[in-house]
Amino acid sequence: MEDDSIWPPAFKTLSSSPCATTPLVGSNKTYNVGPGKTYTELTDVPWLSLQAGDVVNIFYRSTPYRTKFGLRAQGTAAKPVYINGVTDESCNRPVIDGENAVTATDAKYGTNGFGAYSSTDDGIQPYGLILIYWKGDEMTDARNYYVPKYITIQNLKLTNARSTKTFKNARGLTKSYLSGVGAIYAVRVQHLTVENCEITENDNGVFTNTRGQSTSDYSSHIIFRRNKIHYNGNSTHSTEHNLYIQAKRTLYEGNFLGQARGGATLKDRSSGTVVRYNYIQSSIRALDLVDSEEEDNKIVRADPLYDYAWVYGNAIVTDINLPLSNSASLLASRPIHFGHDKNPLNTRKGTLFYYGNTHVHRTNISQFYYTNAFQVGGNDDDYPYLTAQVEASGNIFWNDDGSTYWYFIASNRVGRLSLKGTNYVPTNWDPAEKGRYVQTAKRNTADMSMIFPATWTTTTTKMIDLSAATLIVGDTRSNSPQLNATTLVPTASSPVLNKGINGPSFTPTGATAANLVLQGEYTSPIGIKTRVMKGTAMDLGAFEGS
Repeated sequence: MEDDSIWPPAFKTLSSSPCATTPLVGSNKTYNVGPGKTYTELTDVPWLSLQAGDVVNIFYRSTPYRTKFGLRAQGTAAKPVYINGVTDESCNRPVIDGENAVTATDAKYGTNGFGAYSSTDDGIQPYGLILIYWKGDEMTDARNYYVPKYITIQNLKLTNARSTKTFKNARGLTKSYLSGVGAIYAVRVQHLTVENCEITENDNGVFTNTRGQSTSDYSSHIIFRRNKIHYNGNSTHSTEHNLYIQAKRTLYEGNFLGQARGGATLKDRSSGTVVRYNYIQSSIRALDLVDSEEEDNKIVRADPLYDYAWVYGNAIVTDINLPLSNSASLLASRPIHFGHDKNPLNTRKGTLFYYGNTHVHRTNISQFYYTNAFQVGGNDDDYPYLTAQVEASGNIFWNDDGSTYWYFIASNRVGRLSLKGTNYVPTNWDPAEKGRYVQTAKRNTADMSMIFPATWTTTTTKMIDLSAATLIVGDTRSNSPQLNATTLVPTASSPVLNKGINGPSFTPTGATAANLVLQGEYTSPIGIKTRVMKGTAMDLGAFEGS
């Protein structure tokens, strides 16, 4: 049984250094891989036989390792399994490269190899560089009761798991990866931690799924800490992302989440999602927090925290100066999405708590242009539940182009935002938005889909609730003095100093209020430090002022 009594984990600082020069020693067995070690290549490590307490140390070398391997270990909370990179003195992480990678020796066991379905179907082999799965090609394994768990992957660079690249499968045949391949591809995993990795130039950086075909068969407790994850995705379509995660309970903290090619910087279909103390660059979206899908036993959707998410202490930047958003058509016009993109019946219908963030939209566009901070519900006017809302406190909303109109909600008639405490908002916020009321349309009760043609009814609920809000309205263009344009730290003359940050107005059952208090700051290039209040109250936004 899992202990869900504390979520999220308590605050802790995380090192900003990528250096990890000291190998680990396993409480069970230790496998050392690299120049002059027991194993010179990853190929012959007994990956599929790893047990609780085992450590695989992968030592840095100047050339990449080109092996794809499977993991099915069941570690424990006291004895996790570590796949541990050992950096050189210059903090260079060992590289595992998917291009022309060969399948590890033990993954060739059975008739067709680990993850294969038949002699003509490679199964999941083309979908991952590191595959986390429960079985080989034999269908007798206890799928419903065997889930890999308590695995930590750290201090590695994972790259080139792309559909444009090839690998050698378990039968030694050269095959192409399939669209959606991930550097880490987990069909099912519980308590997976990915820390201090660089994950770049893959279709999906990391993919986890949880179809829940029994009450034991699901993914849960996925944690990303102080990673650099960037330039994953596919420029030709939008269905692959830096991170594409579905699980019961997910945590992202202290990461640099750079732009993705074509998809979202972070796409999450989980319950109890917590995103804190990260630097996040917008792609097509910065955060896409939507409905779980393909869940037979509804493990994720049954979690009492399914309808809630917490985003706090982050710098979230949409910037026309970044390489993948260098024109108006590429800028994220709806960087934060909370709701659904598949099934309106499964939408997140609770609250996205959004506090202590520095939310930046940078443009240099002379013609009329507008941006929307939040999209609530589904696409356009698809808003099946009035309970779905964003609650925002203590944020800096920064729009540094005077010609760009600012809207908080993507639709003119649906979605809710409750501004609480003090927030800093742009002068070019369109005033018409403040007076709008939520509208509803008739829906099919079975699946909450809209009945067309839609007939809209205006409610008495305002789209933007200002009843408990204090707004500091100011000029947020790049030449204004509120923030340092590079570090986003408030200047000594900024009006955001000492204005305080309210946390969530309530804590739903299943969450730990003490662990949702804003206590840290992102540190470049990765990591978290303790946030030290420098005045009479905390400053607005993700960083304390100078």
